[in-house]
Amino acid sequence: MCSIVCDAEVTALPSYLDVAFFEEALENALRTAKIQPLAIHIRMGSSTGENYCSQIYRAKVSFRRPGQAEQHLMFIIKHIPRLDSVEFIEDLQVYLKEKITYHEVLPRLELLMQCKRRFGPKLYHCIKQPESSLVFEDLGELGYTMASRELGLDEEHCRLVMERLGEFHATSMALAVLDPHIFEAYGDGMLSPEGLAKDNGLLMRFFSGNGQELHTLVSSWPGYERIAGKIGKYMQDHRANLVRSQAPQEKEIKVLNHGDLWVNNLLFKYDSAQRPLDMIFIDFQLSVWGSPGIDINYFFYTSLNLEVLRHRRPQLLRAYHARLSETLLSLDLGVPVPSYEQILEEVNRREAYGFFASYGIFPTVSQDKAQTADNNLENFKDADFAKQKVRQMFGSRRLADTLRYTLPHFERAGVLG
Repeated sequence: MCSIVCDAEVTALPSYLDVAFFEEALENALRTAKIQPLAIHIRMGSSTGENYCSQIYRAKVSFRRPGQAEQHLMFIIKHIPRLDSVEFIEDLQVYLKEKITYHEVLPRLELLMQCKRRFGPKLYHCIKQPESSLVFEDLGELGYTMASRELGLDEEHCRLVMERLGEFHATSMALAVLDPHIFEAYGDGMLSPEGLAKDNGLLMRFFSGNGQELHTLVSSWPGYERIAGKIGKYMQDHRANLVRSQAPQEKEIKVLNHGDLWVNNLLFKYDSAQRPLDMIFIDFQLSVWGSPGIDINYFFYTSLNLEVLRHRRPQLLRAYHARLSETLLSLDLGVPVPSYEQILEEVNRREAYGFFASYGIFPTVSQDKAQTADNNLENFKDADFAKQKVRQMFGSRRLADTLRYTLPHFERAGVLG
């Protein structure tokens, strides 16, 4: 009889994560039904406060094949609770999009790379009812791990990300030629009108609270009076400004954007000297078909350390363009290869998306880990909690130092009006 044992930190395991659930995941992973599950050990897969919309579990499943010794396989389970407070998860169809991406899109992109590149983990099992859950391979078993979101990425990490992103974007452009309808389900991203439609919706309240706190903070800085005034005007038409920053534009280059490209959605493998050798993306629930400037700006303003952002931006864009071009040319499917100047234009036209990331997302990224244990979307529906937490986030020294550099940049780029 197979048993399930949970660590003490797993306080309320969903009842449907039972033996039958893991048996099906095991059969899919091993491509055989001739297995006998023996024991299942479950622990938390991420620190509290690191995942807003989901609970992550790590499971070790021991099993036996006929005539063989006991073996085990590790799984990552992403459980997405159905909560009224996070209605945007339904509005943006995040479960369906992620399922399609892992089942249909990523395998085809990897085939275009002749299976020499992994863009994401394997998805072994998923269910929508009673609550959405997805079961992935545990990339930790292959040596992949997260970098520090609090410190930000150095140039070596960033260059690797930009090269992989160039390959990911290039193969998506090629796949769109081979299958012109495949990305029709990817019209909604993080800043889609559907997700921001309600004034009292969680996303709109969260981003507005951050924007207001940004205005309060910058208004207290000597020498930033003009910028503070422009931020105040930007906030008067906040929803329209957010929607416009992601909305499709005429004659833009289109790629499949990861859509939430920040340090915690990147896993790195290191050599013995702790230099990054490889990188894999995770978490595709907000992917969107649109300008590559969306992913690039979001990544730049959420995940780079300040020195890299200040001094190495052109070099990173060159690395991205070189790998994008190289990949498109090697695929030889007639996709026009954008010039570096065209990529630069895409990035410049989406600076407004970078501005959004700098106040809507980066304050959470730069928050001290000791302050994040109670960070989840259910807690943020409490107005007093949200207000106190946002004030705490905007007290970060790294955030202030970064904003003092980026806000004049956004003003020069015309983002602030």
